[in-house]
Amino acid sequence: MTQNDCGLKLMNGDISITLAVPNLRTPGKSLLRVAFPTSDPEKPIDWVLPSRLHAVETVFAMTVHKSQGSEFLHTASLLPPTPNPILTRELVYTGITRAREWLRLIEAKRGILNDAVTREVMRVSGLRRL
Repeated sequence: MTQNDCGLKLMNGDISITLAVPNLRTPGKSLLRVAFPTSDPEKPIDWVLPSRLHAVETVFAMTVHKSQGSEFLHTASLLPPTPNPILTRELVYTGITRAREWLRLIEAKRGILNDAVTREVMRVSGLRRL
């Protein structure tokens, strides 16, 4: 979700998955529904019609930056095959801390993780001079 939707009780940043569920009226057919996890043990999933969602972004994978503020049971972080100035220990830490129970960290090339955790953030805002 990219905006709050008070009518559906969905907030900016809520994450869901779209699933094909059986159509009880037409056996053998399915319908698309969007499943949002809830904190209510009596109703752990809120099912929403896709047509009711307006402020959404569809993703197959999410950047670490976009995932900030979210937590997932399982995450997978894929590091690039070449060193990158924005791949720092802070970014790796943020990616790791998105996983509640299980993390899969994949190096496309050996040594990239070590390179990332030893790289210092280069600030250009000028705030240090103040």
